[in-house]
Amino acid sequence: MRFSVSRFLQVVTVIALAVTSRVAAAQSTAKAATPDSAKVLIGTWEGTYTSDHADPGGMKLVIAKDSVLKATALSIAIGGEMQSLPVHDFVVTANDISWIQETMGMSCQATAVLKSGQMKGAVVCGHGQISFTLSKRS
Repeated sequence: MRFSVSRFLQVVTVIALAVTSRVAAAQSTAKAATPDSAKVLIGTWEGTYTSDHADPGGMKLVIAKDSVLKATALSIAIGGEMQSLPVHDFVVTANDISWIQETMGMSCQATAVLKSGQMKGAVVCGHGQISFTLSKRS
């Protein structure tokens, strides 16, 4: 069997096109799933949290969309008072919602899922964790 450079290049081109098509299809599917879930997320979410290091309390998350979907405010009841916490890196995928919040000088990772009209999730911060359940108010 004789090796042909032109045949080899044809095979490589076909494989490259197949891989590119598959990647493009996967990306468009992921992008298509996000806007539908984004519409459901926009608004004010309120509920409660429990923690392994603190008393239970209230929690409020406000999600808005201008050019991008983002958390515009996060408040957690600490010491009987609602305190606003900085939020960044807000991400919505077809499967979950996540963000980073700054709590007591630490960056904490939050992850949640939407199920039956409720947002349920957890915030992991150092060796502590809170679990929350929020319902959409507006």
